[in-house]
Amino acid sequence: MTPRPGEYAADAAIGMRLAQAGRWHEALPHLERAQAARGDDASLLHTTASVLQLLGRQHDAVHIYAAAVRLRDDVGVMVGWARASLLTGDEATATALLNRALTIDASIASSTGSLRLLWDSEQRDTAARVLRSLVASHPDNTDLLCQYAQVLRAAEYLDEAAQAWQRYMQLRPDDPLGPVEAGRLAVGRGDRDGARALFDHALQIAPTDAGALAEAAHVQRAPLTETMIARIEAAIVRERHPEHLAQLHDALARHHERRGEYGEAAAQVARMNAARERGLPPSRRYDASRHAEEVACILRAYVPELFARLRETGSIDRRPVFVIGLPRSGTTLLERMLAAHPQVTGIGEQTFARQGLLQALAASQGGVPEALPPAAVAAATQWHLQQLTERARRQMTRGPGERIVDKLPDNYLLAGWLHIAFPRAVLIHSLRDPRDVAWSCWATDFAKLDWSLRLPDIAHRIQCHRLLMRHWRQTIPEQLVEVRYERLVANPEVELRRLLRAIDLEWHPDVMAFTQQQGYVASASRHQVREGVHARSIGRWRHYADALAPILPQLEAIVAQDAREATADLRL
Repeated sequence: MTPRPGEYAADAAIGMRLAQAGRWHEALPHLERAQAARGDDASLLHTTASVLQLLGRQHDAVHIYAAAVRLRDDVGVMVGWARASLLTGDEATATALLNRALTIDASIASSTGSLRLLWDSEQRDTAARVLRSLVASHPDNTDLLCQYAQVLRAAEYLDEAAQAWQRYMQLRPDDPLGPVEAGRLAVGRGDRDGARALFDHALQIAPTDAGALAEAAHVQRAPLTETMIARIEAAIVRERHPEHLAQLHDALARHHERRGEYGEAAAQVARMNAARERGLPPSRRYDASRHAEEVACILRAYVPELFARLRETGSIDRRPVFVIGLPRSGTTLLERMLAAHPQVTGIGEQTFARQGLLQALAASQGGVPEALPPAAVAAATQWHLQQLTERARRQMTRGPGERIVDKLPDNYLLAGWLHIAFPRAVLIHSLRDPRDVAWSCWATDFAKLDWSLRLPDIAHRIQCHRLLMRHWRQTIPEQLVEVRYERLVANPEVELRRLLRAIDLEWHPDVMAFTQQQGYVASASRHQVREGVHARSIGRWRHYADALAPILPQLEAIVAQDAREATADLRL
């Protein structure tokens, strides 16, 4: 029966309203009924396709987007269609659509344009390929070039990224963004002098630019001059952008810490995190109860029965080594040390484990680990191994390595999946005093670590981490090798010899000279890791005990529990 006009209008209105509220499952039946009644409403088709995409029905979304574009050359619809095409693996269609959209409206590449929302942070290589083609077709679109350079850096196509920023600076010589971003790239590559020159150049272009001021202050690694402090404080008064404000407060916090002015440093850290939190949309705010439920689901799912059912479905390759732990617990230091070994290639922080799990879950009934099909596990594992191998090949400065080290800290959440996918791989867990971890996380200007903005959330995250690690020690002890950050710093050779034995490699003295190693470091430790092993950060929290007071009892309880577990388990 054909819906009456009034029914169409009601369904369209209800569906649109539910979609705007994020209630996509409820919205879809209304939108589909309205679409069946009126297949010539491009806006309705766009919304329906967007909801289908959000529900993971990419192929259905592609068909709806195609119908919408036939009705009207709508740039928003084209970008949506392109995203759905990328998610179904159709890069050619996505590239053609984006070329067409950019020809109609070049502003979609701007900092607030729809193109910037297209790139999934976990699909960096795909984004780099598509943007490479788009830049070739639109060589004078500097906003597009900026996106391309940023994606290249994230995907660690470092030489191409440097070239893209050079091109950007040629096209926009009066924009400080070019030298600031080129300087950040230089910092990651260990070229501090080159970075300092680029930041100084940015300040010559724009003396009050927040990014240039913050980066110039950071790279100095010494107390700031009175002139620089005055410029930063003046910029804080003028600045309204939360991210830029956070960077400026971060610069002052580091300055005061270098001078031993710990109370003022803590005050600046609090302002930094408050600015970051103001800039977060509600959907990005950390939800402790949601994370607790995520951890509970992991504990329920990854049990010996699941491991037994999926035994021998993963890869027997021994090359992968996963360094896991909380952020600021020494994972970057560990990776750099291990990667200095001639037979090891470090590939930084990669999200391949999570992507592989999501691929396998897509074929699972109900999308839960308990129902993972063996064939899907095998396919996802093979894909993961290919990504590791390709990334290692790209970053090799020597011959092929016998081990590939991926050091994404949050992979402690996925240790059970990694056990299934790579049962012969070694998981190295870095453990550090929770008080030092808590302060370091709160005092670090993380762009995407939303749980680090509030002290109670940090304490909760650490508690959940300890809960999970106890579970992994009980269920996958044969794969787990643990190292205390404090012991690594005190006796690096002893600990490194033990770790190399665990990954079946002979001792090599290069691991003790890791600061001489070339390579890119993108993590928050990119400055510290170039300095070599030192104990300055051990017990750093004591300077900030007053600031940590709201969560110190919880942290002290974790310290006591760690000590009890270390007595019971000699690995700790």
